[in-house]
Amino acid sequence: MRPTKYSLENGQSVVIREAATHDATDIERIVNSVASEKIFIVPDKSRKDWDKAIEDIKRRKSLIIVALANERIVGMAHLVKGRFVKNEHVSELGILVLKDFRRKGIGTSMMKCLMDWAEKQSGLNKISLTVFATNKPAIELYKKFGFSVEGVCKKHYRIKGSFVDDVTMAKFLR
Repeated sequence: MRPTKYSLENGQSVVIREAATHDATDIERIVNSVASEKIFIVPDKSRKDWDKAIEDIKRRKSLIIVALANERIVGMAHLVKGRFVKNEHVSELGILVLKDFRRKGIGTSMMKCLMDWAEKQSGLNKISLTVFATNKPAIELYKKFGFSVEGVCKKHYRIKGSFVDDVTMAKFLR
């Protein structure tokens, strides 16, 4: 995948490129930052071996990307194909953007990049994801790209003392 430059709503630009193992520390920083907010992702902290995870994702003919604003990594996203013959036609999507860079078009730019890549993958029929029901901006982003709700696990998580539903969304490519 070639690096792609996107213009943001505020007139700035972002470069989206495939992640490399040397991005592992920045990806860990992003995951830890979003995890510390305690309202967007399940883990409380990042894994430590992102260098190995990046290699594994690429080995599985999947994609992991980073978003750079002013040459600083401010977001990451991935599409990871299923590990087994029975689900290798499905990719799981994950996307994270640092708090100060949200609602500027970076998530949309990363989604464009992921969807363009996915459309070119033979054998990939479905993209799936889960999102907290309370994360309305993310749900709207996914809907903008053609995702629809497949199911809801009621009261699946407890966040800041309240139960939160886990929403499963998907997009069929073919």
